[in-house]
Amino acid sequence: MVSEEDKIKYRKSIAEFRLIDDTFMAVVFGGELQLSEMLLHTTIGNDKIRVIKSIGQYAIKNLEGHSSTLDIFCQDEQGRYFNVEVQRDGSGAVPQRARYHLGMIDSKHFPAGVKDYKQLNDAYVIFITETDVLGYDLPKYDIKRVIAQNGEDFKDGSHIIYVNGAKRHENTALSILMHDFFCKDAKDIKNTVLANRVRHFKEEESGVEEMCEIMQKLADEEAEKASHEKSVKIAENFLMAGASIDL
Repeated sequence: MVSEEDKIKYRKSIAEFRLIDDTFMAVVFGGELQLSEMLLHTTIGNDKIRVIKSIGQYAIKNLEGHSSTLDIFCQDEQGRYFNVEVQRDGSGAVPQRARYHLGMIDSKHFPAGVKDYKQLNDAYVIFITETDVLGYDLPKYDIKRVIAQNGEDFKDGSHIIYVNGAKRHENTALSILMHDFFCKDAKDIKNTVLANRVRHFKEEESGVEEMCEIMQKLADEEAEKASHEKSVKIAENFLMAGASIDL
């Protein structure tokens, strides 16, 4: 249940949200097959992709190490996997993170007991960044593994794409999409379907209420996580103190 005080606070945040903000982007695109297809068509440059699954805030647990929550996770009818991440801070889009996300997707979705690694589906990690993280002043960067000696594609099915959100003032489909990602008001968004979806969560009461509930859930999860981490730290300190006494 969201208190009236929290609703006022959340409504102010909702008014400022843009699609480059990960919480809002995950809500707008998650579960929306048509919008997710449009997003992949435009960022990848392939309008043949047919999305059969789209999930916002998709959690991949790693019991032995670092877990991840993907902003948008999609699968198409060919079985390929797509992770789209928005990053306002360049440090969140370092190449090693893209590599890690690919590994997490592979480990999560490669069935146990399967020994034929050729059955591993293609996977795409797409970073949409507020600034030109890679620094070559390009609107998009397509990254694949190649054989160093001859430049041939390694054909391992891994794909990394960086979309430069700073390039949003040109007359291309990708640039127009980036323009839309940086709009606060639905009336300024050029894609009609996307504008209507944004308007629902920013201006229509049912959508705003839904956003408030989502933000409250996220706040509760963060508070629970912080409480758990604090408890673990206290326990570790207690055990370390006991060990030093025994010594």
